Amino acid sequence: EKERVETQAAKCLEKLQLAERLVDLLADEYERWTLAVQDFKDLGIKLIGNCLLASAFVGYVSPFSVRIRKTLWRETWTKDI
Repeated sequence: EKERVETQAAKCLEKLQLAERLVDLLADEYERWTLAVQDFKDLGIKLIGNCLLASAFVGYVSPFSVRIRKTLWRETWTKDI
């Protein structure tokens, strides 16, 4: 009887240690995912400006005339900035 109880106690202790390891690892993952979410939010905000800059460059090197480029800049793109 005593050996059975000691064996059961050892198994419970082992399960407890495994559970503590799991909780610690999950806490680290939570922190990592929280930081990743913030990075994605920042990238989402910057995406608009990056697209605007890329489209401005394409418009600049395209065959559009100066008049059309100025119209795009003044009337369309500056509203989005």
